[in-house]
Amino acid sequence: MSNVATVAELAAQIQQLSPEDKHALMRLLLIDSDDGEQDADEAWRAEIVRRVKAIHNGEAAIQALQED
Repeated sequence: MSNVATVAELAAQIQQLSPEDKHALMRLLLIDSDDGEQDADEAWRAEIVRRVKAIHNGEAAIQALQED
């Protein structure tokens, strides 16, 4: 049998927590979910650097946006 609780079991346990403990759990989960955002931020930074280098090397051109 697995030691991993289902989402429903976790939700039932969370309902038994004090407001302070619920807040601490939410902060922990938010911090954990931010790791993915940091990876995305790093990927975007790398892409921006790649694009700027391509422009400087003449491998890409800048096009002006047309506003309607």
